[in-house]
Amino acid sequence: MEHEKKYCASPWRGLHLNFEGNVKTCCAAHPTVLGSYDDNNKLEQDNRSIDQILQSNEMKEVRASIKQGILHPKYCENCINNENAGFGSERSWHNNISPDFDCATAELDDHKPALMDIRWNNTCNLACTYCSPYFSTKWASIKGEPFNRTINTQYESIIKYIEKHQDTVKEVALVGGEPLMMKENDRLLDILPDDVLITVITNMTTDFDRMPVPQKLLKRSRVGWSMSFDNVYDRFEYVRWGSSWELFDKNVRTVVERTKNSGQHCGIQAVYTIYNCTRLCELKEYAMQNNNLNICWQHVWGNQIDPQQHNEKVRKLAIEELIRYRDNFILRPMEIDFVSQQLDKLQNDTGDRKEDFHKFTDDVENKWHPDQKGQFKKLWPELVDALW
Repeated sequence: MEHEKKYCASPWRGLHLNFEGNVKTCCAAHPTVLGSYDDNNKLEQDNRSIDQILQSNEMKEVRASIKQGILHPKYCENCINNENAGFGSERSWHNNISPDFDCATAELDDHKPALMDIRWNNTCNLACTYCSPYFSTKWASIKGEPFNRTINTQYESIIKYIEKHQDTVKEVALVGGEPLMMKENDRLLDILPDDVLITVITNMTTDFDRMPVPQKLLKRSRVGWSMSFDNVYDRFEYVRWGSSWELFDKNVRTVVERTKNSGQHCGIQAVYTIYNCTRLCELKEYAMQNNNLNICWQHVWGNQIDPQQHNEKVRKLAIEELIRYRDNFILRPMEIDFVSQQLDKLQNDTGDRKEDFHKFTDDVENKWHPDQKGQFKKLWPELVDALW
């Protein structure tokens, strides 16, 4: 029986640059296949221009495979695994951006970026409980780790590459760190035509009145705001350490108002964890108060903040909240799928990461965020008996 052929526009129409210097055509692609333009990276393919990497033999091998309807086994490994597990993948994003592109007839040396994903550095103003110094300079400073990742040394060459191809660019994703803080994005927005869709994943906790990037985004015609949060009020400030709920709420309302009857749109990018498994309805109520914001759920897998890794008492509380969420609100199809998947897993999993969570919480509250000492038990009393 012939295998289903799978095509992806990414190798011809995508560009992903991250703060480690890796060049890829998609954020899900394997980071070591194509190489790097970063002088500090010791890959064999070092010190080539972006053009040289995108026209390399390695890239042409990937394109040749996909022209035959076969996702490259190494470069496309993440999408292959996601799709085999029944989940979506980045492949659909790229294909939706370039619906008329035909991989089967494309040339091996053709590259005209339609979708760009630019991650200049890991600058971030928060030290969220489940984040790390790799993604946040705030965490790095707290832990005393010199981890300010940046591609500033290649900034001019990247800007020139984008200017050269700005006529083919349809969408640019701004990711971090915290992209609203990055001065590099200030200049980037000046060179991108107004009809380019800007999608931004942001923690929404910078001062919109003072920072140039959010001001410029609010003035553009097409912006998609993915607002990254998964709790509200005091629980928000606990998880998103260093934040102000008051400022965050003000920014959310500003964006929601801007997106009404316009080419801009916004939604919530939430992570399902121990911190919200008993508080989903609170988040949904806040979303409904703000023009019924769409919630896109992700799941943290396999560690002490994954509800599925905990004992029967935790899983029972989580199941009860999922049922309330399902039964008391009108859910979008993706939310229905999320609830169904979580209920299935929670009813069948067994585990108890209680001791791991004790140590994790002790480190958070006593070592890294001492102003939060004892706050988990106060803010999540329903979980105390289950976890202690």
